[in-house]
Amino acid sequence: MHTLQKAKQQILQDLKRAIGGGFVPHLSDLSAPPDAKMGDVAFACFTLAKKMKKNPAELAQEIVAKIGARGYVASLRATGPYVNFTFGNEALGKDVLKEVASLGETYGTSDIGTGKRVMIEYANLNTHKDVHIGHLRNLFVGQMTVNVFRANGYHVIPTAYINDLGAHVAKSVWAIMTLHKDEEVPKEKRIPFLRDVYIEATRHLEDHPNAKEQVAEVFRHLEDQKGDEVAVWKKTRTWSIDYLKKVYKELNIGIEEWYFESDLIKKTKKEIEKLIKKGIVTQSEGAWIVDLRDQNLGVNLFVKSDGTLLYNAKDIGLALKKEEDYHALRSIYVVDARQSHAMQQLFATLKLMGFEKELTHLSYDFVTLKDGAMSSRKGNDIRFEEFRDQMIERASVETKKRHEDWKPKQVDQTARAITNAAMRFSMLKQDMEKPIVFDLEESLVFEGYTGPYVLYTLARIESLLKKAPKRATGRVGEYLKTSREHELLVLIAQYPDVVFDCVQTLELSRIAQFLFDLSQTFASFYSDAPILKAEPEVMHARLALAESVARVLKNGLRLMGIEPVEEM
Repeated sequence: MHTLQKAKQQILQDLKRAIGGGFVPHLSDLSAPPDAKMGDVAFACFTLAKKMKKNPAELAQEIVAKIGARGYVASLRATGPYVNFTFGNEALGKDVLKEVASLGETYGTSDIGTGKRVMIEYANLNTHKDVHIGHLRNLFVGQMTVNVFRANGYHVIPTAYINDLGAHVAKSVWAIMTLHKDEEVPKEKRIPFLRDVYIEATRHLEDHPNAKEQVAEVFRHLEDQKGDEVAVWKKTRTWSIDYLKKVYKELNIGIEEWYFESDLIKKTKKEIEKLIKKGIVTQSEGAWIVDLRDQNLGVNLFVKSDGTLLYNAKDIGLALKKEEDYHALRSIYVVDARQSHAMQQLFATLKLMGFEKELTHLSYDFVTLKDGAMSSRKGNDIRFEEFRDQMIERASVETKKRHEDWKPKQVDQTARAITNAAMRFSMLKQDMEKPIVFDLEESLVFEGYTGPYVLYTLARIESLLKKAPKRATGRVGEYLKTSREHELLVLIAQYPDVVFDCVQTLELSRIAQFLFDLSQTFASFYSDAPILKAEPEVMHARLALAESVARVLKNGLRLMGIEPVEEM
């Protein structure tokens, strides 16, 4: 039990004794006041007052009169129908700073998920295409979800399902064989070539609609794994998969299980045959469907009238394959909001089949440019490499301004760390349901709600700690008396609950908001309170506080996939 939980348990015990009558309060009865000046924890008297047939404000006054300050609670007061509790710096500081120092990198973690296996499916990119900035939100959200679940003790299997046999692949293979026959492509130009071929094929088909049947035939041949197209597909598929793994490695996307659409064709067809026999899949106008209209989910189309499988059918095959391989308690699908209907159809179909495991769609809105949505077909997306290099270049300029004496290697390393922080933070700070209108300039700003700002705060603390004399051990809480110090202690104590709540709610943006709030509060504290020039006892106490802030920032940033830097 971490420090804040102990403090809340004490409050619950005091409330139980004060109210009596068999009343048993729960943690859910405690909340944070709307204004930190009111206190650190609030207990609302509405429900209890109704049961006791009393006025809520009068009941709050009665409770305050019966509970005295003790332990973690330094004071309490009634504010209308609320009882507000304020923690004492000495008691809270003593325990929370000791806890952070003792646990270090594991501060904020829990064992709630021990023995529970979870599959998190993300990074489901297509072969024969680039990685662009629109994909980054999926990659970063997925990896952070993995990190947060692992921080709470779960056995996580990060999983990718690669679409290597969709309609877009058939277009590309057709275009290579028709428009670029016998063309040799240098190794360094393979991915740009595939990107351009796909765009070229899309535009050609718009001008020559009669060629669509040729592409459909290529698709059927690839699905059946026969014909000359298969050799071209295998070669270009290898190019793409090597490229995806290279990008994932650079971004530290730790996929442990790779599934490919092409590997699931036979399994999916066999499962469909079983579902036809059970009457779950039925024929309609030459196609094979699952009728979900009684659930207001329309018709789940599995097989088109020309015999080709659709994504929804292959997702069934994938779900069953994942279950065979891992028997996970829960599967989380990190898929953008545009696929919400398809996800609902998938889950409903699996339920009809008797699939009882917990399935969750972690939905997020997509990334747009200032002039509209991106599209690989139109060729107006921003490639990851182009995006990354632009950001590194701008971060390098800012780094050189601050450190004219640094060597190029140090500048480059720092610029890359800043770029990683800017990319991830800008994608992860937004609520999932909100689209991101990407602004490169804004994401790199060293002030405000950005990754570089949080990194800079951490680097600032690390610099302070390097300059400081060896910190004395012993009692520190009694020397932390200011309101800023109190705010920092409470925030540090709240961190484990924030991490835990992220698993319960999947509201990942809470981590970014917390780290920003902690950074801002530390900046105010640092501006108001002298540290190295303070009296020795106060200096050592404030250094211990700063050290704990740094530890929490490091732990939180790593959950987001952001590695700290010592100097900026």
